[in-house]
Amino acid sequence: MNRVEITKRIEEIHGSDQEQLDFIFSEDKRLIVTAPAGCGKTKSMISKIAYEIVSNDRINFKKILALTFSINAAAKIREDTQEILPLLLGKEVDVAKKLSVSNYHNFAMRLIRKHGYSMNENLAEIDSFFIAPENAREIMRKLTDAEHSILLNYDTFLKEINIEKLQELEEDYFKILNEKLIPNNIMTFNGLLLIAARLLEMKAIRSFYQKYFCMIIIDEFQDTNYLSYRLITSLINENKIILMGDDIQKIYGFLGAMPNLFSHMAVSYNMKGIEFKTNHRFKDNKRMAKLDSYLRGIFKNYEKIELYEDKAMANFKFFKTTSGEAKFIVNHILQNTANGKKVSVLVRAGFAANHVINELESRGIPYFNGLFSDQNPEYVRFHDITLSIFLEESGAGKAVSQKVLNKVLSRLEEQRNSIINNTANMYIYDSLYRLLETLFLGLKYTGLTKVEKHNKVLFILANGSLKHLLNEMDELITLTTIHGSKGLEWDYVYLPEMTSYIFPSSRSICSDCGRNGGNTLYEKSCEFNFLNQFKTRFEEELSLFYVAVTRAKRDVYLFANSDRNRFGHAKRASCLVRLPNLELQTNFEKTDTKREVAKT
Repeated sequence: MNRVEITKRIEEIHGSDQEQLDFIFSEDKRLIVTAPAGCGKTKSMISKIAYEIVSNDRINFKKILALTFSINAAAKIREDTQEILPLLLGKEVDVAKKLSVSNYHNFAMRLIRKHGYSMNENLAEIDSFFIAPENAREIMRKLTDAEHSILLNYDTFLKEINIEKLQELEEDYFKILNEKLIPNNIMTFNGLLLIAARLLEMKAIRSFYQKYFCMIIIDEFQDTNYLSYRLITSLINENKIILMGDDIQKIYGFLGAMPNLFSHMAVSYNMKGIEFKTNHRFKDNKRMAKLDSYLRGIFKNYEKIELYEDKAMANFKFFKTTSGEAKFIVNHILQNTANGKKVSVLVRAGFAANHVINELESRGIPYFNGLFSDQNPEYVRFHDITLSIFLEESGAGKAVSQKVLNKVLSRLEEQRNSIINNTANMYIYDSLYRLLETLFLGLKYTGLTKVEKHNKVLFILANGSLKHLLNEMDELITLTTIHGSKGLEWDYVYLPEMTSYIFPSSRSICSDCGRNGGNTLYEKSCEFNFLNQFKTRFEEELSLFYVAVTRAKRDVYLFANSDRNRFGHAKRASCLVRLPNLELQTNFEKTDTKREVAKT
């Protein structure tokens, strides 16, 4: 295929979406792409890769690097690319030879695997290391209290984006890694990124990778923290750099995602901006398209919210009791799932779904429980143990026969009690086991080669990304956290417990907001006053709200109640359902019922 042919094929696929075509065919070496939810970011990214492979002779000898923050996003990019790229190019292509896909930690592992010996010879065995957060018991046992305090402080400063303090502690942190943890085959997640960043400060290594990766595409750029930022900027030279993401979908601020990164990079590296404006997910759903646009407008107009005149409508019901809320939600879910539609109940924190779970279980209604984090120790152990078993059973020949996969499942069942220490968390094992079965079953129906199937399983297990398969489960009802829903979608989304101190959460903003005049209280609701001192924290909550809303393809439903909280106080509806000019429609028992506007 030549350049003219790939251009024609891409134009046929992307039709009249001019922003996508401008991005794909751009010859600019520095691009920032703002890509809202539902605007075809992944499809455009793959078409861009195909276009560059055909039109850029250097890629015959070099590689394209695709980096992203989350494991799930990396897995999705890799899977979609393996499926779609050959169709675009009109021939079978070994994607791995052209494209390298990683999340930041996986990329850091690769750098350390190849070059870490230059810092510490033990790093040559990085694949066998125990890798954990700073507060893991295995790490605490190897350190003095003072040393462990340094690691914890470093992690805190990283999350607070206190770069000055990070720089002050870096040498001490690195010394502890080098002298105490690495000799014991232990590494922290932050340590992976720090060591990789320091490796790229070595001129020879940095120069090699700047030339080796002729184009670097970074997805979810809005979630980049300071250490990841150091990795990225070390790779920039004469190569093409493309940053993709969406500021309003920055939901990992609590992990240290740096603010104003898009504008900073635009100025520092003279990058051209492109914004995708056509929402394909809501192209036939004007009401959801309007809600999407409205929430983005709230985000952009924080400082001049009193002048913001845009309007939107959202479904909302307020109940006197938690049980009343749960009963209504489940009854309404059954209306939608009766037609075979898939729904998700999304919550800010897992406990906020307890009343819905109780109602589902009391009525014997099946659902998939995805209310766990990829930071849960049980989640991590499940992936680690499964990976070890899979490597043993598949052997040097990388066998992925049904016999091998069944053996993996059988041996994993024997490890159940090693993975789950607390019986209250047994659902995590059960859900992950189901996801693993789904992964193995899906291998039967792909056109992948034996090696590609092996690599797919290896990639998902090594990167802890089984949760990425939530959309593939048979259950029509899925419960998960908003953070866990990123990149997924359902026909209908339900958001229970949209109450103050739950969403937004007391830890993130509500407590400080209430003490410092940041809100106005009404009998049944709370209204945010948009004070400048709360801008960053409110935007993080608004970003979460936006992500939750845009997981719905057809409609989203919001709920709150005035039941008593654990302190005995009546709950109020969240400020997120009392945003300026947001009309709340309360009568939505049936999709064709005339809706009424609420007055809270």
